[in-house]
Amino acid sequence: MGSKSIPGPKIHLASLGCAKNLVDSEKLLGRLATAGALVGASAEEADVIIVNTCGFIGPAKEESIRTVLEYGEFKRSGENKKLIVMGCLAERYADTLRTDLPDVDVLFGLHSHAEILSACGLSPMGETDNARLLLTPAHFAYLRISDGCDNGCSYCTIPLIRGPFRSRSPEAILAEANDLAGTGVRELVIIGQDTTSYGKDFHEPYPIYRLLRELAAIEGVRWIRLLYTHPAHFSDELIAEYADNPKLCAYVDIPLQHLNDNILRRMGRRVSQADCLNLIERLRNRIPGIAIRTTFIVGFPGETDARFKELLGLVRDIRFDHMGAFAYSAEPDTPAAGLPNQVPTAVVEDRLQTLMLAQQAIAFENNEAMIGRTVEVLIDEPTEEDDMWVGRTAFQAPDVDGVTVVVGEGLATGCFVEAEIVQSEEYDLLAQA
Repeated sequence: MGSKSIPGPKIHLASLGCAKNLVDSEKLLGRLATAGALVGASAEEADVIIVNTCGFIGPAKEESIRTVLEYGEFKRSGENKKLIVMGCLAERYADTLRTDLPDVDVLFGLHSHAEILSACGLSPMGETDNARLLLTPAHFAYLRISDGCDNGCSYCTIPLIRGPFRSRSPEAILAEANDLAGTGVRELVIIGQDTTSYGKDFHEPYPIYRLLRELAAIEGVRWIRLLYTHPAHFSDELIAEYADNPKLCAYVDIPLQHLNDNILRRMGRRVSQADCLNLIERLRNRIPGIAIRTTFIVGFPGETDARFKELLGLVRDIRFDHMGAFAYSAEPDTPAAGLPNQVPTAVVEDRLQTLMLAQQAIAFENNEAMIGRTVEVLIDEPTEEDDMWVGRTAFQAPDVDGVTVVVGEGLATGCFVEAEIVQSEEYDLLAQA
């Protein structure tokens, strides 16, 4: 009689936090599947539940802990279930979590995929295993080009969690991008802690604009979208690449964090208000129609009413295409946590609402101005209505911006279509193919 193969463990993975965490989850799932696991199981039927946590700021940590506690209920309700916690929160707070989360069987920080496979009862396939299972739709993927950060912003925990800045080799990035294109990926979304610093840590510098040019040469890739840039490192050469590279979406993500000089200095941002305004002007002059996304931190220590009103006025004047804002979170072991003049929570929340309402009006007006324009839309998924699809234009990044709903026949997920914007609905657009 022949031996009967034993099925691998059924795995349920919950990925929290940013796109960089998502890539970690996708690569772990690829290794698990290659080693024989059955990935994608529901929490109820899974043998092993894995939670990839975020530990960036207070609300993200709270969400991670809440999620782990919820999965602890599944573990207690089933037999022989194992609960594994990994990622940024586990990297930084392992000792505390072992005490606070008794349902967790084992904790792993970053870069522990081989150990996680072993904890699942699987044999690691080796560090050269590049398998990756996308958690995004099949036609777009995040491509991480670096890890860690050296910028030393006074509020940020990234260096404490992910260490110093390290660029991936261009050979590894281009090989992964070619593999992704071969599976049908048409949009590459470039991510890292500071993508504009890419290649500066090599013996021979390999600047980001050169990498973008190499990525654009890959057959099958239609859009390249660059996220997580830093205003201090946005070179004229990179602006020229935006102007000259037809595959590079005319969309720039520049987290400015604030626009008052005093606050920028206290944050350690290495730029002034004038630097930021000059960069925006250069981008808009060189690349007509470019969409600019930014984020701001509200309530940083020392943010007076006058300094906040300066930020608010500039947001109204600049009219960013997309903007996110966050309440300052005093993170342990960061220099900013010990600064004087911490802003009361109630004041921070009021300022945050004021800033977001100001941007909301701008976003709605910008969308109204789009009516009548014909744009290219990448179709992401169908809706429940016939001949109605959710997609994005080149000026809409996945997950963080609004969407464009397209009405038309013969459309399919992953296709590009020319469509006329016929209506705006708050942050979203409606278009006719």
